[in-house]
Amino acid sequence: MKKLLLLSILLLTNAVFSQEDIFSRSSLFNFSKDGVLNASSLKNTFGAENIVIDDENIKITQYLGSPLLFETWLEAKVLFNDGKYYHIPKTNYDAIGDHFIVYVKDLKNELDNSTKKNFPLIALKNESIIHISFRNGLEVRNFIKISPEHFNNKPKTIFFEYFSTKPGKAYIIKNYYKKITRNKLKNMPYSDSPEEFVFKTYQVYFIKNPDGIYVSKTSLGKKKIFQILNDKPVEKKLKSFIKEHKLKMTNPKDVQKLLSYYYDDLKK
Repeated sequence: MKKLLLLSILLLTNAVFSQEDIFSRSSLFNFSKDGVLNASSLKNTFGAENIVIDDENIKITQYLGSPLLFETWLEAKVLFNDGKYYHIPKTNYDAIGDHFIVYVKDLKNELDNSTKKNFPLIALKNESIIHISFRNGLEVRNFIKISPEHFNNKPKTIFFEYFSTKPGKAYIIKNYYKKITRNKLKNMPYSDSPEEFVFKTYQVYFIKNPDGIYVSKTSLGKKKIFQILNDKPVEKKLKSFIKEHKLKMTNPKDVQKLLSYYYDDLKK
């Protein structure tokens, strides 16, 4: 069954696109041209003996957290450029390289002759993906690709989480990215502890203004949303809608409901 799963994933990528079309290189992991992890680059970055990739996540010695967004590999439904959806059992998002990564347990890709470690990862090329949904139990999280010209400030990623039922109605979106920082608690002067690093997560919200441009905000709030909409004549109606539906303007799902009311009802 495992061999069949591996074969189906590799056949999927080759059947729909050429390898040059679907595979890519991650800025963190430096994948080879065929999309498989480049052993020497990962070894040089972190040291082969310090890296563990298993059924849960990627773990690196002396690094707190993971370069991946989700705590574990998730089932994903991916819409590619051919207009078809494909289910991939174990996928995650590389929040440093802005890539989606597939974990294929039986993919043998030797990292280092001395350690005999295999790193069974494949990267999907950004240009080949239109939309991706992750499922974690009953929770579904949707991501869509949006080009930079739709933003007031160029974002750090091209993939964004959205909170509407349809991608075309995504009036608020959110991106995630990670940086490697030093753990200040562990790296105190004169400390005997080995130096430790943290994969720190950053997030930014983007709200669509009446001109169709996404405006960035590091946090949400009613005042900030009204500033972006800049539509004084309807503010009273918006406030009434918030009160009536008990919406919290720090919750992106509630903000999406308010913006849907604004764009789809008030501004038709």
